[in-house]
Formats: sequence, C-alpha cells, structure tokens
Amino acid sequence: MPKRCPLARENEYFSNEIRQLLYGQGRNIYRIIFTVLEEENICTVRILHIRHAAQQTLGEEDKNQV
Repeated sequence: MPKRCPLARENEYFSNEIRQLLYGQGRNIYRIIFTVLEEENICTVRILHIRHAAQQTLGEEDKNQV
C-alpha cells in the first residue's frame, strides 16, 4: 500500500507524485523516496533515492548554488 506514505518534501520539484517512507530507528533513519506508477490495474513502485534523514532535500542543492 504505497499510497499510504506521505508526499515527500521533494514533491514540488518533480512532475510526478513523489512519496517517502521513513525506515530505521534512532539516529539511523533513512528516507526512501519513490514514485508510484499505475497502469491497467498494475501498481509499480519505483525507488528514486535512499537518503539519510539528515541530508538536504533533493533539488535544494541546485537551488542554493544559483
């Protein structure tokens, strides 16, 4: 049930809907950033990135360099 996961903060930088799942405990929490593709009753989850929760938002690096 990937649609139960909240939208990722990177969602505003992409045309497709981007979601995230937090995985881990304590200081070892990772954000699994993914998109859900639906075609003819088939749901495919495509993992885009796995990042440590303390890392910057994807897309912010480019914005800060300008």
